[in-house]
Amino acid sequence: MKGLLIKDILNMKNYMKQLVLVLIFFIAYGIFLKNGTFVGTMITLMLSMQVITTMSYDEYAKWDKYALTMNINRKDIIISKYIFFTISIIIGIVVGITTSIAINQIAKLDTGMNEIIVTSIVVPCVFAILFSIIIPVVFKTGVEKGRIVMMLILFIPAILVGAIVKISEKANITMPSPSNLEILMKFGVLGLVLLTILAVFISYKVSLSIYNKKEF
Repeated sequence: MKGLLIKDILNMKNYMKQLVLVLIFFIAYGIFLKNGTFVGTMITLMLSMQVITTMSYDEYAKWDKYALTMNINRKDIIISKYIFFTISIIIGIVVGITTSIAINQIAKLDTGMNEIIVTSIVVPCVFAILFSIIIPVVFKTGVEKGRIVMMLILFIPAILVGAIVKISEKANITMPSPSNLEILMKFGVLGLVLLTILAVFISYKVSLSIYNKKEF
């Protein structure tokens, strides 16, 4: 298991320079926009996608076919991908909070710490749920077809949010009071975290089932 994780990390080694450059760009752009949460969102998305990148490397090198000739079982291969994915999400949360605070200090923004923390938890959870759908699709169809599905799935939340905002504006829906909104946020975040854990677990089970039936 440890060896599989090290393999994925080493595969990402050359790609790390590009990630750092993109990170610097997002931070600079976030300072320009005076929006720290934007940086956290983009960093989380970028890190979430790295599990697909490792799967792309594996597919290109025909790694799975080679790995299964050794003393490596299919379950370990799937678990290693989900551990790598989970680590990427956690790093996204930490980096997102850190950069958001830094940008708020540099740009002298009045964004509260609670807002930063909530955003830095909600955004990774949303991406984790979306990629919980994408990963089994990639295992089933391959990376190239999976990327098409990934783009479609990632666009769905943006479309839904836009539609909800439009409907709310036309229906003149009033916002709840600050106290009620705070309670809704707390229960909403907790519910989202639990939903994320369930989604990742189901995704793992589906991916394992697909992988066990797959021939290389």
